[in-house]
Amino acid sequence: MPTALPQLTTPRLLLRALQMHQAQVLFTLANGPKIADNTANIPSPYTLETAQDFIAGIADKYRTGELLNLGMHVRGTDELVGMVSLRINAHHHYGHLGGWVAAHCRNQGYAAEAASAVMDFGFEALGLQRVGSQCFARNKESARVMEKIGLRYEGCMRQAFLKNGAYEDMLGFATVRDDWERCR
Repeated sequence: MPTALPQLTTPRLLLRALQMHQAQVLFTLANGPKIADNTANIPSPYTLETAQDFIAGIADKYRTGELLNLGMHVRGTDELVGMVSLRINAHHHYGHLGGWVAAHCRNQGYAAEAASAVMDFGFEALGLQRVGSQCFARNKESARVMEKIGLRYEGCMRQAFLKNGAYEDMLGFATVRDDWERCR
C-alpha cells in the first residue's frame, strides 16, 4: 500500500488532505445542518480541538493502512466543501466509503464525484476486492449517491445502529472488483 497521501482530481474537485490552517473551516462546516445527524462518527457539537486533532491524524492513519481522509476542494477556488473517506481493511481487501458535503453545496453532485474517485483509487492503487458503504435508512440522499456511483443495494440491517438514543436501520451497498471493471 502506498504511504504518501494521494491527491485525486475530478472534473470539479481536488481531493487532498487538510492542512492545519483549515481547522476553523472544518469546524464550521462539520457543525452545519445534518452533518453529525447523518454520520456515524462525527460528534455534535464538533469542536475546534476535534477539527485540529482530526487534521493532525490524517497522515498517520493513512500510513498505517487504516483510513484515507481527503477534503473535497472546489477546483479553481480551493473552497473546502466536504470530506470523503475510505476506511481500509487490508486483510480482507475491503474499503468502506464515507463522507459528507457542506449544507450550502449539497445536491450539486460533489459527493458522488468524490466518492467515485476514491472508490477508483481503492481498486486501482490499493488493490481492493470490494468497496462498500452504509447509511441510515432515513438518509435517502446518501443512498442515492451510492447507487449513482455503482454500488449495489445489499440490504437493510434493522436497528443496527444506536444514534442519539434511537435505533436506526442501516442500508448496505457495495460493489466488487469484477463489477467495477465491467462498468469502466
